[in-house]
Amino acid sequence: MGVVVLALLGLLVAAPVLAADWSAIAESKAVYTNDVFQFSSARRLALSEDPSQPTVVPVSKPQDVVWEPSIEAIRSSSSSLGPTELSFKAHGSIYTDHSIFNHGNYRLQLIQKLSPDTSVLLRYRYVPNLFLGPNFSRQTPTRTIQEERVTSHMWRIQVERQLKETWALTLVGRYGLRFFNDAFAERDTQLWTLGPKIEWAARSWATVSLAYLYERGLADGRNQPQFADDISYRQHFVSFTNELRLLAPLSLKLEYIFRVTDYTTDLAGDPNQGRVDITNQGVAELRYRLTQAALLTLGYQHTERTSNKAPAGFNNTNVWTGVQYRF
Repeated sequence: MGVVVLALLGLLVAAPVLAADWSAIAESKAVYTNDVFQFSSARRLALSEDPSQPTVVPVSKPQDVVWEPSIEAIRSSSSSLGPTELSFKAHGSIYTDHSIFNHGNYRLQLIQKLSPDTSVLLRYRYVPNLFLGPNFSRQTPTRTIQEERVTSHMWRIQVERQLKETWALTLVGRYGLRFFNDAFAERDTQLWTLGPKIEWAARSWATVSLAYLYERGLADGRNQPQFADDISYRQHFVSFTNELRLLAPLSLKLEYIFRVTDYTTDLAGDPNQGRVDITNQGVAELRYRLTQAALLTLGYQHTERTSNKAPAGFNNTNVWTGVQYRF
């Protein structure tokens, strides 16, 4: 992946820019969640986000209202290679009553059109010092309760090809690093992801897509048997999306996600040994376009995770309303 990224960046630097325009997208959402511990993980359980973000499942399940403001700056240009879009997006999650969960999500993205039918997307995402919850640290003999936090660096490449007038194929690759705070440093993880997405414009008013991702995560704990805390895993992720353009200016997005996470530890005494988590999520978002620049949204998301290790299961429901404006 690194060689492909460097080669594309080299071509972009060498290609003269013929024209450039700036635009911005500002968005704000107010979200009710019935479990603040699962909120960020559930919200990122999507093909375009981070479908393997870790989570802590405590006994308490506090509710809250979360404000999600975001701003994206976009530079659109044209060169000898074709149209180019470079953007930077900052997204915040601000909790009304549980400010310890407040965090930011930052994304740098490049989309390069290589031909009328082919484009390449490069993306870097950074989520620093995300609070997951209190947890038992394995690095002390008494297993004291400590704050568990994680910083994520994610690199992504997508190649999209229009196959026919109504069919498109996208190949997705990811590489990621997760760094936990010192009390949970054995959980530091390298991961890679690979899979396809197929999209079909079934009707002028309906677009259907199906995606599959395979992910492998390798944690430092696999080489540290003294902690018996190896969270290495294999993950299978499937998403099915249906976008319906109803009576103008109304549209509806429906999505179903299925994920299986199989923990691969073979360390004696590790509670993750033999653990398999199964996650189902349904999402519905209604969109109303006020003008060419302004969009209103109303959404519902429900996530359920079952596990052969009962304490790892959870249910999470999120409901939101939002407004987006393009400058």
